[in-house]
Amino acid sequence: MGFMDEIGGILGQLSNAQNVSDQDAHAQYDQIHNSVPTDILGSVIGPALSSLGGGSLQQTIGNSVSQMNPDQRTQLVQVLLNGLQSSGTNLPALLQELGVSPSILANPQQASSSDVTTIAAHAHANAPGVFDRAMEFYSKHPTLVKAMGTAAILAISRQLSKK
Repeated sequence: MGFMDEIGGILGQLSNAQNVSDQDAHAQYDQIHNSVPTDILGSVIGPALSSLGGGSLQQTIGNSVSQMNPDQRTQLVQVLLNGLQSSGTNLPALLQELGVSPSILANPQQASSSDVTTIAAHAHANAPGVFDRAMEFYSKHPTLVKAMGTAAILAISRQLSKK
């Protein structure tokens, strides 16, 4: 019995839902998180969030980043910065351009929620592959996905139902 057998009904409900309460979406996401292998779930989060559009995406990520503990925020900013650097980005110049202190390169734990949201939005707009890989972080943090809101959960469910 595969995970789709376990959660196919939930995905069907969420994928076609127009109106779902936050409480129902959170409960159903818990079932999804517990049933779907982390690598598969991780692979759909970035594309799902991208489907929300720029302004909604930034607010959605901002909601979750504001709920992160310092270790989680540090981990996410490091994944984003490493991905951008691997793609050839001049990080000090980019951070300066984005209004983020380049000091976070040496001390990523100093990145604020706003810094992380700004860097994630930049990656989304300019390095989608980096963004998608960074969003895999959320596959291990269901509470942070729920902090993104019901629209994000619905988008993840739609993306997952396409798999």
